[in-house]
Amino acid sequence: MVKNNDFIVEYSPMKICLAKHSGFCFGVQRAIKIAQETATRHTQVYIKGGLVHNELVCKGIERQGIKRIDALKDIASGATLIVKAHGEPLETYCKAKEKQITIIDATCPMVKDIHKKAKEMEARGYHIVIVGDRNHEETKGILGNVKNGLVIENKNELKEFKNAIGRKVGVVCQSTQNIENVSEVVGGLTIYTEELCFLNTICRPTRLRQAEIEKLAKTCQAVIVVGSKQSANTKRLYQVAKRINRNAFWVVSDNIRKSAFCRFRTIAVIGGASTPQDTLKSIQEKLS
Repeated sequence: MVKNNDFIVEYSPMKICLAKHSGFCFGVQRAIKIAQETATRHTQVYIKGGLVHNELVCKGIERQGIKRIDALKDIASGATLIVKAHGEPLETYCKAKEKQITIIDATCPMVKDIHKKAKEMEARGYHIVIVGDRNHEETKGILGNVKNGLVIENKNELKEFKNAIGRKVGVVCQSTQNIENVSEVVGGLTIYTEELCFLNTICRPTRLRQAEIEKLAKTCQAVIVVGSKQSANTKRLYQVAKRINRNAFWVVSDNIRKSAFCRFRTIAVIGGASTPQDTLKSIQEKLS
């Protein structure tokens, strides 16, 4: 800021580009709303794992009286269970029914659609291959909704699983995958199978974010990706940004120091699908 008796001029040498497609996606907004409404209407409400992959959001949900558990054995009969946004295997629904537990399903509709498509292809005789992170809840949920599925994370695993791949293969993918990785796996599968049906189940919010961060990483001097280390879609955004721009940083909260970024004149900021807008705005304010 420059001052004299006649005028005041404010200037900022740093330009902050906040991504248009950033923060809560539709599925996360829906899950949070369902959880909040359930907390007001029911007692003894539980959730298996985290509602979404963001620690701040999950803590806020738990403060409303929703208890987090790791397994259904920790819930008494007659209680209420919220199914997280990433979905659950069919076994969870069956066990809940046996224990007379009320299910409130907060699974993202786009993830539910992947379950449906995978089951339909399996009913038509396809061996289901899921391109996704093996230990991610969404991938586990998809796998748990088919009778005989196989998870492949990347093209390097194809040789390892070549004897497990069926002659007639139906491919779906985790909704937050990167299309380049999926394309490589699908292309590699053609060597090991006679018939292949591929459904691109990467969700639209993921595609928009990855496309936008690719552009921002090329035009800005630095990129800050904000989100939990557990978040698959945030991880993918960081990978895309880092591949293009060596000055890409992954932060989990607004606890940043402006001094660490002073050397950059243009910084892009993008949040994962479960990153609160308040966190993004706070980072933007601290930088500018």
